[in-house]
Amino acid sequence: MFGVFLLVFGLISVWGSITLATEGFWLLKDGQEPSCNINPFFSCGNVMQSDEAHAFFTVPNYFWGISGWSVVAATGAALLSGASFQRWWWRIFALGMVAAWGFLMWLFVQAVYEIGFLCLYCMLTWATQTIMMWIVLPWLFREKLLFDSAKLARFGERVLPYAWFMPVLNLGGIAIAIIEHFPMLLPTLLNG
Repeated sequence: MFGVFLLVFGLISVWGSITLATEGFWLLKDGQEPSCNINPFFSCGNVMQSDEAHAFFTVPNYFWGISGWSVVAATGAALLSGASFQRWWWRIFALGMVAAWGFLMWLFVQAVYEIGFLCLYCMLTWATQTIMMWIVLPWLFREKLLFDSAKLARFGERVLPYAWFMPVLNLGGIAIAIIEHFPMLLPTLLNG
């Protein structure tokens, strides 16, 4: 079941990144407006052209997403095929989950408070990564894949059934920040 979770969420995130890469290419090459430029608030083009869109070694963020989430999807597929991984793999995997989540939360802050525009495909990856991170970590603890600690395994076992709470809290905070910073967004969406 965990393999299915990683495979599905990894593929959704890869799709979002590939869409951003494709539309970013056409924006750069021909000036073609991205499909998610839909109103004054949702403007992927403005986000793609910001300095924050290539903050890591000048490589566009969606390339990091394509590579990172492909690893997540491949790990899920491998688990479904019966593969098992060494502890070092899971430690790097967990570190990648936390780093990706931290980077995406930074991008959320930049999009809302600095760039002043939202990108639907970026928001998709904020959501999928947030859900993944808050579920993957307690699962890894429960399965003793990070540390051979009975205490952490019990912690993971107790937390995992309620792991949905942290993504809801995290994504709820993002939604509140967006609504507070863009007060006309909801009326615009509701009035078509």
